[in-house]
Amino acid sequence: MNKFFSFFTLILLISTPVSAQETQGVYIANQGNFSDGNGSITYYDLSTEQAEEVLSNFGALPQSITLHDDFGFIASNVSNNVDILDLSTNMRVGQIRKISSPRYVSVIDEGKAYVTELWSDKVKVLDLRSQTVSDSVNTGSRPEDIAVVGNRAFISNYGFGRDSTLTVIDIQTDTVIGTINLECDGPRHLEVDEEDDLWVFCKGNTRYNSDFTEVIERTNGAAIVVNPQTGEILSRIEFSHQIGASASGQDSYYSPESKEIFLIRSDTSQVMIFDTSTNTYKESILFSGTEGVGGLAYDATSRLFYIGRIVNYTEPGFVQIANRDDLSEVGRFTAGIAPAHLVLHRSPQATAIEEIGLPQIVELSPAYPNPFNDSTTLTFMLERTQEVSLVIYDALGREVARPASGLWQAGEHRVVWEADQLPPGTYFSRLRANDQIATGTLVLIP
Repeated sequence: MNKFFSFFTLILLISTPVSAQETQGVYIANQGNFSDGNGSITYYDLSTEQAEEVLSNFGALPQSITLHDDFGFIASNVSNNVDILDLSTNMRVGQIRKISSPRYVSVIDEGKAYVTELWSDKVKVLDLRSQTVSDSVNTGSRPEDIAVVGNRAFISNYGFGRDSTLTVIDIQTDTVIGTINLECDGPRHLEVDEEDDLWVFCKGNTRYNSDFTEVIERTNGAAIVVNPQTGEILSRIEFSHQIGASASGQDSYYSPESKEIFLIRSDTSQVMIFDTSTNTYKESILFSGTEGVGGLAYDATSRLFYIGRIVNYTEPGFVQIANRDDLSEVGRFTAGIAPAHLVLHRSPQATAIEEIGLPQIVELSPAYPNPFNDSTTLTFMLERTQEVSLVIYDALGREVARPASGLWQAGEHRVVWEADQLPPGTYFSRLRANDQIATGTLVLIP
């Protein structure tokens, strides 16, 4: 049986310090080869020091992965989908469609998210409960990253290096309330620091002649720090080079624990470091190896870097683990082709709690019969009356049935799922009772 425990607790601190969050693992979005559409998601478990491919066969390039609560939202470039990953099982449990080349996702609240569309010059508003597109908002040219500060969302209008603006959206009304001209070419990645300052990283622009054999003009990148309330530019750091990773997934990574932003240069394997407490450039570091840097993450607690290294676009890449103190390599693990976006998977650990009461348990028993060829029975146990949702998904994460929903009383419940109208294959059951989740695998045979 799957058991998920939820304790009544009295929290003695107002919030959990960032430093108290424990890193459980690292998720890597591997873009794959553009023409083959063979991107994948790798998960590295720190407790076992083992990496596994948890999702594949996208038919597209995973552009980014955004973690929020129990889920990961995967935007796949050149596709029309945002895939939803259950972090407790590493299974795909949903898919939001009708999105033109999604780039980056930002979750606004439990039921709502934004995703940028590169080719439509829009931000799509996502209803996470129904897993549908509910609205769209016009932006500037070729929008990329999204950052949310207070009631405002900021969209970087990359324009393939030819735009220089941020679109400002009121997240309560989903309307554009302003535009900020940064006077730099190609704003692409955004970070929000501990003081709620907005960092914008402009890639720079290269202009070629008609047959792309000669560079006509090249502009360099820059880092711009913006006051998100007023739009005032607080700091401007000009570079003598362009910026950007070897792939198109991730250029920057923000570590709130160390108050640093790490930015990948486009011409070398160097990483630039910025001090967010003073809004200044700090230093540059160089990791060993000749492979291109596709993306990175930094765990300040363990003082370890995780660096995605791209071997080429036909062979699996790897993630290099490097010590912050001397940048020496202390380990590596195999990833997919072109690892391009890395995020740390963390769980908050309260530093002062008093546990009172008994655990509440939700149990989802294995379906019986299983495999089955017509119908099967799913059994679950509740220790108190609560809202329940029991959903069946196919192998692509599409909802195909909802055998149970609504308010259910405490006790054992048996639900029969009739699947005679569906094709044979593997299906997944997902029981959600308030904040507790249990899953199972179902096999429908001819």
